[in-house]
Amino acid sequence: MKIEKIGRILTLFFIAILPWSVVLSVFGTEIIHLSIARYFKEIFLVTIALLYTYDVILRKIKITFDSIDKAILIFIGILLLVSFFNGTSLKGILYWLRYDTGFLVAFILFRRVFTLWNITFQNVAKVFLISGGCMLFLGLLIRYALDESILTILWFSGAVSVWDAGWPPPIYHGIPGAAVVRFQGMLEWPNQMAFFLILYIGVYLSVFAKWRKYFFMNILVVGMLLFLLMQTYSRSGYAGVFLWGVFVVGTLLFQAFRRGNLVRKYKITLWKVVTTGIILVGVCLVLMLQFWNKVAPIFERHGSTSGHFERMYIGLLRFRDHPLWQGLAQSWPASRAVFSVNQEPVLDPPEDQSIRHVIDLLKQRNPDFVFDTETYYIPESWYIQQMIEGGIFWILIFLSILLLLLFRLKDYKYILGATLWILFMNLLLHSFESVHTAMAWSMIIAAVIMMPKKSPERILESENVLR
Repeated sequence: MKIEKIGRILTLFFIAILPWSVVLSVFGTEIIHLSIARYFKEIFLVTIALLYTYDVILRKIKITFDSIDKAILIFIGILLLVSFFNGTSLKGILYWLRYDTGFLVAFILFRRVFTLWNITFQNVAKVFLISGGCMLFLGLLIRYALDESILTILWFSGAVSVWDAGWPPPIYHGIPGAAVVRFQGMLEWPNQMAFFLILYIGVYLSVFAKWRKYFFMNILVVGMLLFLLMQTYSRSGYAGVFLWGVFVVGTLLFQAFRRGNLVRKYKITLWKVVTTGIILVGVCLVLMLQFWNKVAPIFERHGSTSGHFERMYIGLLRFRDHPLWQGLAQSWPASRAVFSVNQEPVLDPPEDQSIRHVIDLLKQRNPDFVFDTETYYIPESWYIQQMIEGGIFWILIFLSILLLLLFRLKDYKYILGATLWILFMNLLLHSFESVHTAMAWSMIIAAVIMMPKKSPERILESENVLR
């Protein structure tokens, strides 16, 4: 069997198992008792990288790097150098590489793997949609037809709403005072499921939105996906829905008006408008009935909201006091590998007077505030996390990488919209810590970027993903 064929099979299989990553990790660690099972994604990544390197050497191919690759390598290299001088432990560096840069390394690798082994966006999208769709369908059955307790068979934890990194996730999370079950399917957290659903919607629309015969199927599928997203009760996801909708609808209308004849292009007829309107009204009525008398607990969430504000505020203060850098593993999630990060109250706060001042201030605003190591090390924002560890120059490089990616995605509005949605969520969350979905996202945008440059919309329209 040729190396190319082995590489194709291994790469597509890797994409297929990413949506099932949490189930496989829990099964491997809790049932088979192999602690290394939670790192199978990294093992796959290294295996594919070694196979790719061997193939490149055999073919005597010269590897080149563009501006995005160079920015990512500089991003990784600078902080590695800084951390070595700051005495960061090897364990802290490895954990940082896994969470903070694993998806970026995957992007560099797979954009070349796809080209060398002739893997197209069509191949990647087909595997991701089928595998991810099966995971969502099974999660849907468990949530609405069966019962979440069935997940305990797979060794998920029965301790509802209680989860910590390195331990089995609960069968579901709830919201105190709202009596709701947040949809998380077979993932570890509702916010991670929101991240996955956003990516899935972007890929689905990129494949099917151009096919007019799938018009009603698209309405039903996307409507169901948005309903599941609403069921995660992720407030950052809700805000992202609005921004994403404005972006996509605005882009479609702009393109349609620019090219002329809106009705002829999109075949907009009265019965389609009425049918779509009835479906949207129905969804709104269902959501209103479900949210009735629960709006305040769901959206206010005093403890969660104040906790996010307090952690972000302390994170910004840490950045202000150390604007150049603090080194790797000084913030979530790699900090858990170096420090004791938990919710145990700290009676003796850090000696830093500015931190003590903030603690006093937060206690005045929130009588329930209790300082703990999670509050100090977990800023609840991916960007603040980068600012703490790498400082001003590092966050500027990171933002430059994101801007370069967005520019390269400008012709693919659905993937671009999903990416903007995901980046917005990370203002208020640390969604990229979800290694499985972050890697899937980086592989998908790598496949999109490596598509032929000419007429991207026609390429997507001509590719039959059902073939």
